Amino acid sequence: MDPRQEIINIGKQLHDQGLLVRTWGNISCRLDKDRILITPSGIMYEDLTPDMIVEVNLKDLSTKSKYKPSSELLVHVACYNARSDVRFIIHTHQVFATVAGSLGVKEIRAMVDGDDIRIPCAPYALPGTKKLAANVKKTIEKYRSENGIVMSNHGTICMGTISDEALECAMEMEEASKRFLHGYCHMDIESEFIEGFSSHINSGKIIYDKPDTPYRIKKIHEEIYERRPDVKYVIHNKSEACRIVSRRATHMKPLLDDFAQLIGTSVRIPINHHGHDGRRVIVRKNINAVFALDDGAFCLGETKDDAQAAALVLDKACIAQIAASRYGSANFLSYRDCIKMNRHYRNSYSKLAKR
Repeated sequence: MDPRQEIINIGKQLHDQGLLVRTWGNISCRLDKDRILITPSGIMYEDLTPDMIVEVNLKDLSTKSKYKPSSELLVHVACYNARSDVRFIIHTHQVFATVAGSLGVKEIRAMVDGDDIRIPCAPYALPGTKKLAANVKKTIEKYRSENGIVMSNHGTICMGTISDEALECAMEMEEASKRFLHGYCHMDIESEFIEGFSSHINSGKIIYDKPDTPYRIKKIHEEIYERRPDVKYVIHNKSEACRIVSRRATHMKPLLDDFAQLIGTSVRIPINHHGHDGRRVIVRKNINAVFALDDGAFCLGETKDDAQAAALVLDKACIAQIAASRYGSANFLSYRDCIKMNRHYRNSYSKLAKR
């Protein structure tokens, strides 16, 4: 098979498995000792065509494509330099492996089908940086027998001599991480998006997706649009994880890179003692999630796609929040790093994705 088409096919399989969503994550393939192919930045996997796959020179990172290579190019290059046997790499933001990698552990271990699975965790660094690539390379060199690692607070790296081996690694890592979280955090929460009562703005008027939207929910939508004129879509996520956080938490600090990028630097949740505290919701500039007691969260966006992306990321972030509280520790991201990622996403990546 043409390697460009093979990358696209694997991307579709991962998308169908729920391991790759929207434009998040990336895939690469080694052509020879000097060249690799890698997915472009900011393009949906279902929209990829062979001519969009970018060829990169491993020595000087030069390309001849009109498309920009993935922002995690340096990580892929580091993997190929550390492991000469690797010919295919998948980077995902899959839910449970990413959540487990946010708890500050050095390894994720679990039994899967009688095998003792070990997943090393590379120390955290900002995405797309030389520091992250160096951390990944060092971890791979230390654990040469492992095809899968987790980049702490970020996502996975799944390697193989062929594409099927990397794909199997991604699925095995997710199952092992689920079992790890079940054993150490007593978690049996599914990753899901349960839509409640959503809306959008049309010609200055709020249009509710469901005609039976309750009055109390309509008042929340009205307050959001009034305080955030930049918002045109509100997606209501009533997943189990979002509802648990809406009942039990007062503050969400980012544990995950994509939370900082899409949602914001932190989310305040009304203090819900006895079901009320004088505040129904807390709406803040550049924070794209609004919680309400036992109603989950309202996720905001300039476009419907932006709001839906925020809803998906928030569900994963809520799972991470619950895991951290039950595990007893976690590796929260610094406010400074969150500011950098959020600004970069809003000013660069999101605009590229829209184009």
